[in-house]
Amino acid sequence: MNRLAHESSPYLLQHAQNPVNWFPWGDEAFAKARAEDKPIFLSIGYSTCHWCHVMEHESFENDAVAAVLNEHFVPIKVDREERPDIDRVYMTFVQATTGSGGWPMSVWLTPELQPFYGGTYFPPTARWGRPGFVEILNHVAKVWRDDRAKVLQSAEALTVRLRADAEGKAPAGDMPGTDALARTVRQFEASFDSRHGGFGDAPKFPRPSELLFLLREHARAADRGAGGGRGAGHIEHDAPLEMTLRTLRAMALGGMRDHIGGGFHRYSVDAAWRVPHFEKMLYDQAQLVLA
Repeated sequence: MNRLAHESSPYLLQHAQNPVNWFPWGDEAFAKARAEDKPIFLSIGYSTCHWCHVMEHESFENDAVAAVLNEHFVPIKVDREERPDIDRVYMTFVQATTGSGGWPMSVWLTPELQPFYGGTYFPPTARWGRPGFVEILNHVAKVWRDDRAKVLQSAEALTVRLRADAEGKAPAGDMPGTDALARTVRQFEASFDSRHGGFGDAPKFPRPSELLFLLREHARAADRGAGGGRGAGHIEHDAPLEMTLRTLRAMALGGMRDHIGGGFHRYSVDAAWRVPHFEKMLYDQAQLVLA
């Protein structure tokens, strides 16, 4: 058993018997990294994440992989549903440096918590065009040992850039007018699947924030009244509502909805909402309640 045995998160408890010397996010892990002059390996996921379970089985339950990880790093495990604040910070880094993101998220940090390398799922050995996890661990450990100054300089520069992006600045120029909203609705119309509902082809996600946007546009058009003319910014009054209702009805009647346990799965792997990807996200349920 490792330190995660004392946690309450279902995701962390799933890893409590790993041979990896996991720490929860906190001062004990940070102090160990500073005292032993080791980088931190941060792994973030959630209990219903398929590839999180795959990486655990392939790597974190493997004694040989765990030995490399424990020797060269201070491993920290975080439940993204328990700590979305931590997930958001380091996901921004992974997306900015790799062009994509997802879970499990794997990030290497300095003892001062500055990220310098990251990705998502890594197989234990190289395959599918992805480098092997053990290869990466050994490479990062070598770079940390032999080229520390460059790693720290890169981590500092990336942290400064991410902090500046997070603080943000008001965009130059005028705010877009209501015509931008009408153009957005037309973009949704162009990708709308009139047969099955939803937008685009497989896989299909519920995209509740976009459905809420369409409902707001329906309400805004109703507030303007039916006699507003057909100018450049005109959209059909019922189009946003029709797209939303068809999509929600298809989702409710299809396989993405858990008809026994309740709620909705993450997405449908086919265009007709028949075959679900079997995982559920808390924030999906919350947003879909509103939609």
